[in-house]
Amino acid sequence: MAKNEWDVEFVRNQFPTFEDEQGRALVFLENAGGTYVPKQLIDHLDNFMIKTKVQPYGPYSSSQAGTKMILDATIKMAEMVNAEEDEIVIGHCTTMNLYLLSMALRNDFKAGDEIVVTNQDHESNISPWRRLSEFGIKIIEWEIDPQTGQLVLEDLEKLLSKQTRLVCMPHSSNIIGTVNDISVVAGMVHTAGAWLLVDGVSYAPHHEVDVKTLGADIYVLSLYKTFGPHLGLMYVQKDLHSHLENQSLEFMPELYERYRQPGSPNFLRIALNPGLVNHEEVASLNGLVDYFDTLYRWHFDQDEEGFHQRLTSLHKLIRKHETSLASLWMDYVGQQPLLKLIGSSETDIHYRSPTWSFRIKKWHPRDVAEKLAALNIAVQSGSFYAWRCLKAMGINPNEGVLRISLAHFNTANEIRKLCTALDRTLS
Repeated sequence: MAKNEWDVEFVRNQFPTFEDEQGRALVFLENAGGTYVPKQLIDHLDNFMIKTKVQPYGPYSSSQAGTKMILDATIKMAEMVNAEEDEIVIGHCTTMNLYLLSMALRNDFKAGDEIVVTNQDHESNISPWRRLSEFGIKIIEWEIDPQTGQLVLEDLEKLLSKQTRLVCMPHSSNIIGTVNDISVVAGMVHTAGAWLLVDGVSYAPHHEVDVKTLGADIYVLSLYKTFGPHLGLMYVQKDLHSHLENQSLEFMPELYERYRQPGSPNFLRIALNPGLVNHEEVASLNGLVDYFDTLYRWHFDQDEEGFHQRLTSLHKLIRKHETSLASLWMDYVGQQPLLKLIGSSETDIHYRSPTWSFRIKKWHPRDVAEKLAALNIAVQSGSFYAWRCLKAMGINPNEGVLRISLAHFNTANEIRKLCTALDRTLS
């Protein structure tokens, strides 16, 4: 019989960090900055480094074995977001992926074309596009409501025009947390004849991502925030590939045309990833697949055919677990007068990612983070590369906010420890 509840102790047993003395003592609530990694991923990384740390695509056995690991992982990462295998790039990080994308699209835009960006997003999905104003492209800002931090659809409707080529926005902000309705925005943007680029970095750790259902033309996420190594994944739907200018070595697309295996280099993965993938880290992503499949087999009796389908089933349990933790946390926040929450107090993870930012009366956020660290509570303070969002809400980015963020391995007991530590710190 399938389990109706998330078995968080079984989940934690997959992470070597929790077997370490320091890891056991630390309440880790800085997951929006990067999550722990499971043992399955570490095992794959070790295996690659020990047995196949050679140049791929060679004729000898260790090279061929390493090549297969890279190709298999690439295919599975595409399946994870419900994309075709030739529609994704696994690059150094999301920031680099978006910068290279902006350079690859630059010559497809002409003077007078318009790109819409928000001031709710991480700077990675703002700066690369703003720089294109140097080439005569007009940058339009979709501004948040300064009181709530929300993006209002009616405001976007007024900004779209015949000159709009691209709209860039977050799926959920790393400060505000609210889940934006991407499917509705995609309909509006496509009706205007433009493309939609979605920053899913803060959303993806808590939900299955289905790029086809969402309707995004481009979707990015950070694998190191979804229990993987420090890499970024970018989906670019096929119709856009012909608009991209190669950002890699000029001879490489032609050179690699001979590689026809699924998951092998293609124009997209070469043009937007100079030097190609980090071999060992991409190969280790096979362990990320094993991790989620281990959780699936533990929680469900009947096997579903596709990796994306299994993830979708898992995330129903994850959302229930994280929503329960969010409710416990918000109950405390509502009773702590010194904490001023930014954004809504919604606890349903379907509508709000479990990342919360606070101002603290009479306290500098950094001082609170340091005092919590002394009590073995790991949180973070700062602007989190979303200083435009903070400025719009009247918050000094240099002071920043205190940010607390969950992952599916966190427990109710850890939330209680956080509450006790905050009471002790703020008293």
